[in-house]
Amino acid sequence: MNFLRLVCLMAGLVVLVAPPAMLFPNGGALPDLGRSVALQAALLLAASSFFFIGIAGHRIKRSRTLGRLSALLLLAPFLAGAATLWASAHPPVLWMGGALLSFTLIVSLALGSMLLAGPSPSRVRAREGRRNRLVALRQD
Repeated sequence: MNFLRLVCLMAGLVVLVAPPAMLFPNGGALPDLGRSVALQAALLLAASSFFFIGIAGHRIKRSRTLGRLSALLLLAPFLAGAATLWASAHPPVLWMGGALLSFTLIVSLALGSMLLAGPSPSRVRAREGRRNRLVALRQD
């Protein structure tokens, strides 16, 4: 899980840095300014979902609601990657959209496998041990 968290933090930084580098020569021109701002806002939303997984990743395994929220937040980079693949014909943009889409799918599959997996036998034994201690304390 720690590796996934670090990779998500790095992906959030790449999502924030790579598009401005791609738009640098003519992205700030006046006719394309509205489109550039909308693209940056969508990518900021996508990066924030990766940052959320990177920061709250240690709690995602324990809380099903956080896991579901993070899976829902991954919908934004998935849609951003799909939209860039659909709307663009430039090879660098296609590569960037494909990388974003594939990384989002990998992270969502990893989160889905964690959410679908049951508790490990050691966690079940630890939970039973805590219950037995509490019962023993109540009888005294």
